[in-house]
Amino acid sequence: MNLVCTNSPKCPIFNGILAGKEYTASVYRKKYCEGGEAAFKTCKRYMANEKFGSCPPNLLPNSSLSLGEIGVRYNLL
Repeated sequence: MNLVCTNSPKCPIFNGILAGKEYTASVYRKKYCEGGEAAFKTCKRYMANEKFGSCPPNLLPNSSLSLGEIGVRYNLL
């Protein structure tokens, strides 16, 4: 079982939307990236990447959008 999400080293939110927000970034990283497989499988970024093969760079892990809404909004379908 993976303890750390394999997408986390290259995840653009840490250098993009969360750049300069170290505390917030560390909370997201601990909750979604480093919380084990059960945790990162709840990450909307992880789920979108699994379903669509890509993920919008500004989508946060705790987005309230469903995968269907993400697909439509970001033209991933």
